[in-house]
Amino acid sequence: MNPRAITSGRPARVKRDVSAGHPDWCEGGHHCTANTMPDGEHQSRPETWRTDLGRIVGTRLRNRHGHDRMELRVVLDLADDEDLAQAQARHLMAVTYTVVRRVFGAELRE
Repeated sequence: MNPRAITSGRPARVKRDVSAGHPDWCEGGHHCTANTMPDGEHQSRPETWRTDLGRIVGTRLRNRHGHDRMELRVVLDLADDEDLAQAQARHLMAVTYTVVRRVFGAELRE
């Protein structure tokens, strides 16, 4: 099964309060804390992909200084065997780090 987006990550509301400085992808409402908390952030609606292995959920964030980040969650079933489940979880963390390092490596070194 190919990954299939079940949400787009785009705001559910069409009308955006541009006077408040929200980027067009910011969900606003209770998702966005940029204008209500000292360390608040603009936050997108989570984009969720359903795959044959589980779900991948990504949320874009931007702080008040314009620094963009992405929160990425992977939700999958682990093996029933405790030792194997622990090995799968640790391996997923290591492989995820390797992939992120390859994709963002030059940026991270700057």
